[in-house]
Amino acid sequence: MTLRWILIPLLVASLAACAPVGSYRGGDGNRADTLLEPITVRVSGLGTYEDVGADRSNTRKRLMARRASQLDAYRNLVERVYGTVVYGSSTVNDFVLRNDTFRTYVDSYIRGAKLVAVNEHSDGVFETVMELKLEPRFRACVARVADSQVRDLCPIPLPQENDSVGDIQSKGVDSLYYLE
Repeated sequence: MTLRWILIPLLVASLAACAPVGSYRGGDGNRADTLLEPITVRVSGLGTYEDVGADRSNTRKRLMARRASQLDAYRNLVERVYGTVVYGSSTVNDFVLRNDTFRTYVDSYIRGAKLVAVNEHSDGVFETVMELKLEPRFRACVARVADSQVRDLCPIPLPQENDSVGDIQSKGVDSLYYLE
């Protein structure tokens, strides 16, 4: 009987010592990086000029519309990756909505974005298509950081040397941020 009271706690303690505690991260802490596949985020941006008939022949206005579409694509890319801050206010008087305003705010760095295509449509709209590969290291960082700290603590890493041809290589690069 005494032997049973000694062996049972000893057996329970040895089994508890073998059980993993907390979340299992693997040997080097980068197990999540190897399990996740890269995600390619693709967005488009739009820009136009005022008078399609008159401005189509004006090279300066066409270039400005093209640039506007490119900047809109960058903004859309940042919104998809890091999100948007929205400020709003409403004024109600006698249970009737009098004024309703919203303002959005996007402030971030983006690097490694690729310009896929720029198309000019017949109605005078320029469309710029961009894509960005979200690598497993970025996704793993986002998974373990609070939403309010993602922008500061999880910068989009440069593609590694073994990534697809044409990506920016991190070898010998001094600057941290890139815009194409």
